[in-house]
Amino acid sequence: MTSIPQRRQPLDDTELRQLLPAAGAPAVPLGRQRQIEEFLMSEITRTPETAVAARPEARRRRRLLIALPTTVAALALAATVAATTLGSPGTTPASSERVAAPVIQVSAGDTAGLAGAVERISLAAASAPDVVLRPGQYVYIESTVSHLTGTVDAASGTSKVWVEKPHQRQIWHSADGRTGWLTEEGKSPEGGAALSSGTGNHLNAPSYDYLRTLPTDPQELLQKIYTETKGAGSGPDQEAFVTIADLIREQAVPGKLAAALYQAAARIPGVVLLDSATDAAGRTGIAIARTNTATGSRDEIIFDRGSYTFLGERSVQVTEVSGVKPGTVTANTAVLKRAAADAPGRQPGNAQA
Repeated sequence: MTSIPQRRQPLDDTELRQLLPAAGAPAVPLGRQRQIEEFLMSEITRTPETAVAARPEARRRRRLLIALPTTVAALALAATVAATTLGSPGTTPASSERVAAPVIQVSAGDTAGLAGAVERISLAAASAPDVVLRPGQYVYIESTVSHLTGTVDAASGTSKVWVEKPHQRQIWHSADGRTGWLTEEGKSPEGGAALSSGTGNHLNAPSYDYLRTLPTDPQELLQKIYTETKGAGSGPDQEAFVTIADLIREQAVPGKLAAALYQAAARIPGVVLLDSATDAAGRTGIAIARTNTATGSRDEIIFDRGSYTFLGERSVQVTEVSGVKPGTVTANTAVLKRAAADAPGRQPGNAQA
């Protein structure tokens, strides 16, 4: 089994010099450099499952892949993150097709209907049948996903952004989180790639087994999240919110725990209810959301308007940062199926949506 991540050929010195402003005379103002670097570092910590390292603090989040000309170290780090792939050495997946980044009208959320909506969302989660694994089975998640990527011109400081065309992603997780399989257009070799991890027992890389050890009292659960994520991310409240999204995204969360997670999210300062949000499959629903004041990006967890079941997630830029315009959809996902599968890479028999 191949351990991930694998890395493409890094930029050589000539390429780096072409990307960087001349030494001693940076084209990008110092203040903008610091702003870009802070934005980059914040987004890089939001690594998806496929780039989880063996360290407990590793993240499995969406990330904005922008190669930014700040310092040599920051540029090299951006190039490394943007080049992360999967699969056997020497196997290069095809690049994802790019399309224009969608820009939407940003609507303000409020807290007026938040409590009532979260109560209905929690009841729906608690009453839904759990995905139960038999010994040796895997959690299977099928999604449609799209993420923003882009560049910043070293000479002018102007940026260009685009997004991946929405495409299918299928992932399999063992109960202990140590092995799995991934197939994703432009991210994995043809036929998929084996996953392996030494983690799987903490909040930002939860396994099926780990999730069943978490408290289902919303306040106790929220306190645990605050305690164990202290000092990470863009402040404790935002880190708590994205950690809740991390726990839900690509796992089989027990219904009672899912209900507690949504109730916990509603207790985080700054969380609001949105009347309308659309997932990557084009399904429109309501969302609970929070804006990261450091990056100007709003993270949204989307639910069906009628059944209140989880649909997916979206991130929308609400204030311009590093050339990313307000209204730009920087990430969009839609979970289409959750089920138990008999083996990694094998389709489940009776899938649960």
